[in-house]
Amino acid sequence: PAKGLFVETWAAFEQILASGRTRAIGVSNFLPEHLELLAQHSATTPAVNQIELHPRLQQHTSREYAQSRSIEIEAWSPLGQGTILDDPAIGKIAAAHGKSPAQIILRWHLEQGHTVLSKSVTPARMRDNAAIFDFALDADESAAIAALNTDSRVGPDPVELN
Repeated sequence: PAKGLFVETWAAFEQILASGRTRAIGVSNFLPEHLELLAQHSATTPAVNQIELHPRLQQHTSREYAQSRSIEIEAWSPLGQGTILDDPAIGKIAAAHGKSPAQIILRWHLEQGHTVLSKSVTPARMRDNAAIFDFALDADESAAIAALNTDSRVGPDPVELN
């Protein structure tokens, strides 16, 4: 995000918040350095930062920064646009729980404390995506998913958008 534009836009969001027309304001694709710059020019901390986040792009630095400032992380492309669904480690965990790979990844997100934005127009997939509250991942399964991190994006890099 270009400094002038997002700081100016954030000021407009703050006015909307102060007017009572919304209860919360947030950002999308902000890295810690973007959030720091925002903090230098604002008294309002974003309620949420929506970032690309999936097992192959776990964004540890952004997640730690957000957690330290009580900013909710919302994962967009939580399934890596489907590129992770055929991963053998995910498949093994899915088979052990009798769940789909997508359900395993969505459950991992929830257990990591992320809000998840999972898109589907297929009613059966929508139902499956919601059926993730009847099991939990064990420590070894969570570690196997953590080991999938390669910092691989499926969307644009926020640094390159400046």
